[in-house]
Amino acid sequence: MCCVTITSSSLSFLPSFLSGIQLRKYQLDGVKWMTQCLEQQQGCILGDEMGLGKTCQTISLLLYIFGAHRVKGPFLILSPLSVLETWCKELSSLSPSLKLICYKGDKRKRVEIQREVLKTSDFHLILTTYEVFALSCRWQWKILVVDEAHRLKNQKSMLHQTLTQFSVEFRVLLTGTPIQNNLQELYSLLTFIQPNVFNAQQAEDFSSAYCGVQKDQALAAELQSLLEPFLLRRMKWEVALDVPRKQELVVYHGMSSLQKKLYKAVLMKDVEAFGSEQKNRTRLLNILMNLRKCVNHPYLFPGVEPEPFEMGEHLVEASGKLGLLDTLLSFLHNGSVQRPLLFSCVMFVLTDRPERI
Repeated sequence: MCCVTITSSSLSFLPSFLSGIQLRKYQLDGVKWMTQCLEQQQGCILGDEMGLGKTCQTISLLLYIFGAHRVKGPFLILSPLSVLETWCKELSSLSPSLKLICYKGDKRKRVEIQREVLKTSDFHLILTTYEVFALSCRWQWKILVVDEAHRLKNQKSMLHQTLTQFSVEFRVLLTGTPIQNNLQELYSLLTFIQPNVFNAQQAEDFSSAYCGVQKDQALAAELQSLLEPFLLRRMKWEVALDVPRKQELVVYHGMSSLQKKLYKAVLMKDVEAFGSEQKNRTRLLNILMNLRKCVNHPYLFPGVEPEPFEMGEHLVEASGKLGLLDTLLSFLHNGSVQRPLLFSCVMFVLTDRPERI
């Protein structure tokens, strides 16, 4: 087993294993907490608010175990494809001593990587997306890290059931929204990290027992005490006082002429506007889903984007949302903001007069 003995002074040597970063006190506390969970052989959920450095804390944990306790892996990190490159850059920058394999690419490239990995086993860490079942089941992982772990909120999902079958000694879930989930979804995360404590069959009992947690302070304190050994949740205003308070600005945008046309066609169930293929007719059965697609970008519908398929300004001009985001990015860059981070959501209004949209 991957057993670690942690002392109050041992983490003072952690910076010597890192490259190009100095952890803040609350981040060192987070690494210490995860290492204590590892010592007790129980999984954990790092639920810090976004921006507090869940990534660097996780990398620090791996480096500490690797450097101070000579645990050479193998380690596995699963992340969404959208942040895979970010993980790769952070790992290469902060932990050059770890031999990293980024398992991605088309089928042929993945087969080549898999053949090479199985042949040499010359690695400490594999970074990949969730579609890794064929490769990952072959190994006995010391540590499994799942980023955006709210995707495990459904116990019956393929991802949850498959990852549960992996041979893993220690599981770390990273999610910035652990408490926002409903009680059943929260319990699903708990069953994944600690199945011996949280029985998967008792999800309904857990939900019933704590359904009044928002109104009953005693019940809330009881739930907090239950979660404390497994969940670390910190907000910026609690630990990063030098970071300005978050300010939210809601910006509404219109739609392009193409979006208006397709939006009206969805409401009127005018399948001819999307072509005559049967698959388009089937896709239009779910009105809400298609309205969301339309508000995001009209090219999400097959056959709408003009051929030949080329990169260009038409990709931005076809979507009101992208036009607004493009304007915002230009404004932020001109204001010397080097690393802007934008979030956008889909809002739409159903009306019985689509011609006015």
